[in-house]
Amino acid sequence: MKKAILPTLLRVLGLGVVSGMRSAMGPAFASQYVNRHPFPSLKRSPLMFMQQEKVMRGLQTVAAGELVVDKVPGIGDRIAPSGLAGRAIAGGLAGATVYEAKGGQAWKGALIGAAAAVAATYAFFYLRKYARNKLDVKDSFVGGVEDAIAVGIAAGATSGR
Repeated sequence: MKKAILPTLLRVLGLGVVSGMRSAMGPAFASQYVNRHPFPSLKRSPLMFMQQEKVMRGLQTVAAGELVVDKVPGIGDRIAPSGLAGRAIAGGLAGATVYEAKGGQAWKGALIGAAAAVAATYAFFYLRKYARNKLDVKDSFVGGVEDAIAVGIAAGATSGR
């Protein structure tokens, strides 16, 4: 476990950041990760549902839908209390899943994932607002760039074992 702390921490931070950018994407990639590499530590865990293929496919579908919905005008700000809470919960779920899968304590992963999601929510909200207003770039374009960054971070955070 000692050798795996840093890579596990980086995975959880990455998935937390992604959850702050696209709320469903962090749990979707966490579920894909534990499905690709089944972890015995999740078999008797309350988080074992994340290692089920049906859950993974459902989360992937929701994450794909979120990529489309994000571009629709009139969607509420991600920093609104309900949006922020959802992102914190998503980051916490992704973090808890990966921490427990790797033999750590789920609550630690949940705290780290949730904190990273909240920080990223604010960072990317204001970065997107800046790009839209100061750089005179269309919001849908900025959203597409943000999507690509989120997918890249999530793929990197869940690569390997």
